[in-house]
Amino acid sequence: MKKVLSLSLSLSQCIRMRVSTLVEAYTHLFSRYMDEEISPSKVLKVTHAVIAFTVLVFSYGNVFFSLLTLGWFIVALLDCKKAGIV
Repeated sequence: MKKVLSLSLSLSQCIRMRVSTLVEAYTHLFSRYMDEEISPSKVLKVTHAVIAFTVLVFSYGNVFFSLLTLGWFIVALLDCKKAGIV
């Protein structure tokens, strides 16, 4: 008689595993572009700053929204500086 091993993961564990796999793949791709090994946290911080900058560039029309996205971009850059990226 065969014994069957069944693993059941909760939904949150399954999502964490998939996100972790995607982050590792993105980190590997980013490390290949930079020609040096970069940690996943630094890659995510740089990605955060790039997304904040992109939203800032396309935030024309509303002064309040532009100031809000400028603040977001400054916080993202300060986070990168604190991590030693900049």
